[in-house]
Amino acid sequence: MSHPIPETALSLTQINLGDMDTYLRPDLAGIFRKLRLEAPVSWHQHPDAGKRGFWAVTRYDDIVATSKDTATFSNREGIQIIFEGDLPHAGQGSMIEMDPPEHARMRRLVGPAFSSMGVTRMRDQIQDRVRTILDGLAGQDEIDFVRDFATPLPLGVFYDLMGVPTADQRRMLELADRTFFSGDPRFGGDTQGIGEAGLEIQAYGRWLAEQRRKGPKSDVMSTLVQATIDGQALSDKELGAFFGLLGAAGADTTRSSLSYALSALSDFPQQKALWLTDIDGRAAAATEEIVRWASPTMNMRRTATRDTELAGQKIAQGDKVALFYASGNFDELRFEAPWEFRIDRTPNLHMAFGLGGPHFCLGAHLAKLEIRIAYTELLKRYPDVEATGPAQRLRSNFINAPHTLPARLGRAR
Repeated sequence: MSHPIPETALSLTQINLGDMDTYLRPDLAGIFRKLRLEAPVSWHQHPDAGKRGFWAVTRYDDIVATSKDTATFSNREGIQIIFEGDLPHAGQGSMIEMDPPEHARMRRLVGPAFSSMGVTRMRDQIQDRVRTILDGLAGQDEIDFVRDFATPLPLGVFYDLMGVPTADQRRMLELADRTFFSGDPRFGGDTQGIGEAGLEIQAYGRWLAEQRRKGPKSDVMSTLVQATIDGQALSDKELGAFFGLLGAAGADTTRSSLSYALSALSDFPQQKALWLTDIDGRAAAATEEIVRWASPTMNMRRTATRDTELAGQKIAQGDKVALFYASGNFDELRFEAPWEFRIDRTPNLHMAFGLGGPHFCLGAHLAKLEIRIAYTELLKRYPDVEATGPAQRLRSNFINAPHTLPARLGRAR
């Protein structure tokens, strides 16, 4: 059965991607589709996006072209549309706010740990953690999938990789949530939380770096404190920024993908039935479709370094430009029936981790490995698992994240 084409009753003048409430609307997919077709590069102004407005780029090919042109579209002034001036944030001063060639030099320091080969070494650890989580759910039927499954897995895996002690991991997740979701009433409802949480995350990173100088371990922070660039060790400020970036991003986006995957499998039961015919064999392709469908990072912002033009729209030097991956991943010109969830979609060159430029997500391989293992183990043990209601989403114009997702496990196998 085909899925209906997403639509919206809003006119172009009524659509505002700066307003965080827009992202809670049930017709969000229709809003993006309308913009792709009628206004692929459009201006949005709202207090939720700071004092200055921004250009929203919503078509796949335009997003790729903008990502590649780092000379014209820079990361240096922030990657969230809300950032302006000196608002402190977790990734401030990190490699995500650098352009080539500085970005490449910094990225090489941690690249090996997050490479496909590097994360494969964590397969057994991830599998053990998934099985432990599932063991802990034994005897339960109704659960909150976000809280009970989608959160503890990436939280534990990522912070173990970074070297964060178990006792501190929950606090780090709380701070990461505040950096992304301070616009949600559950996390303060204003931008003050971004600054406070960002400062605390970076301060913790500097503290952790000092611990690893005294006693190195086999984790990423130990690698960073021993690394040099052109013969120079990283400063405390750089180490704090590195940890701020990785510590804030590591758990939240994978949690979103794991959660929205269950919603999709419940909404498209024929796709779940197909996956169950060959759980291991279909896992890799299904994982790619999961991250396309979830598009956990909805956008990444750039700043124009010169007057330019994109898709016929003039953009002034200094303007903020947001690349909406959550729209590009559903572009009809690139994906057949993109509003349908298909675990065997081929090809599937999605942009959930960025695409076309140097800022491709550092944690992409780790995230995909976690999702693949998580759903392989989950479907083998609980093949009847399903969402029993819609996900309650967090209020954000940056990260597409659920707060809760009611689910039923069904009979264990």
